[in-house]
Amino acid sequence: MASGNLCRNKGTILRYEILASIYDKIMSHVEYEDWIVLLDKIKDKYFKNRTISILELGGGTGLLGEKLRKKGYFYQGSDLSFSMAKQSKRRNLPFICADARKMPFKRKFDCILFLYDGINYFMSIDDYVSLFHETSEILADGGVLLFDITTETNSLRHFYDYIDVDEFEEYTVIRHSYYDELATIQHNDFTIFKTLQNQSSLYEKFRENHEQKILPAQIIEEAIPREYFTVLGVWDEFSMRRATSRSERVHFLLQRRIRR
Repeated sequence: MASGNLCRNKGTILRYEILASIYDKIMSHVEYEDWIVLLDKIKDKYFKNRTISILELGGGTGLLGEKLRKKGYFYQGSDLSFSMAKQSKRRNLPFICADARKMPFKRKFDCILFLYDGINYFMSIDDYVSLFHETSEILADGGVLLFDITTETNSLRHFYDYIDVDEFEEYTVIRHSYYDELATIQHNDFTIFKTLQNQSSLYEKFRENHEQKILPAQIIEEAIPREYFTVLGVWDEFSMRRATSRSERVHFLLQRRIRR
């Protein structure tokens, strides 16, 4: 952006209101296939390779959902962000805008997913407890909940004070990631410049500020209601090996106990 270019500041906006339209480009590095491989392993082990129904929480733009449907999974998506949900509808996916802590479904699912540290947007352990109770109601007996968290190790190693710049056609995106150790909050502040149509030297400027609470895996594991769930795994990354203090991403796999 050369000096002298004009910029109209739109201020801070709702989460993903602008990012939703370019989210897939910003996250093009994400290896969604790793989650599909992990899910296939879970299906083979706990569902004897039968077709299963999946509900994805925090499904974003529906990119993972599209891939799962192509593999023959029955898929239902959801996201708290209306802007993200609108993007997913362009993929012709069954998708709703809803809070993961209070879902409107009457039917039951074999598998519920909450991936790519979307759950870290919960600001307290009480939010996790609400999720556990909600998912226990809409999981079939023997069904599984798979979710992952980003850890403090990841924040300290990679996002303690990090700046990244991406340019996509009419958008320039500056991300400043920084970690508040005292509050255990990972901040991701986005400044977005959008070129106005047919105006190469005129921009609109937007800001989105994202906060994720970084809770220890042990605290989350202790909050899982054992009357509803059996803990099948607390894994390092995609390895299906027990997570450690060095893990940058931790996957939890919970199985719904049989109702009596």
